[in-house]
Amino acid sequence: MLRTILILVIVVIMLHLLIVFIGADPSQNGLTSGVVSLAELLETPTRVLINYLPLSAEQQQSVDSRAPYFVGFAAIGGYFVLFLLLGIGRR
Repeated sequence: MLRTILILVIVVIMLHLLIVFIGADPSQNGLTSGVVSLAELLETPTRVLINYLPLSAEQQQSVDSRAPYFVGFAAIGGYFVLFLLLGIGRR
C-alpha cells in the first residue's frame, strides 16, 4: 500500500515537471493548480535538504534550489529510493 502511494507521489511530481516544461499557467484550471501545489508540497523536503547540504563554492554554482527541474528530479530520485527500500525483503 505504501509503495503505491510513493508511485502516485512520483507521478504527481512528473506531472508538475511536464506542466513546467510545456509552460502552462498553473492557475489555468483546478487540475493544474492542484497538481502544481501538491507537487511543490511534496518537493519541500528535497528543497530543505538541498539548502542545508554543506556544498563547496563550485558545487553551489551548479546547484540551484529554486530550479524546478533540479528539485523535481532530485525529489523523484529520493522517493524512488524509498520505494526500492520498501520492497526489500518482499517476495
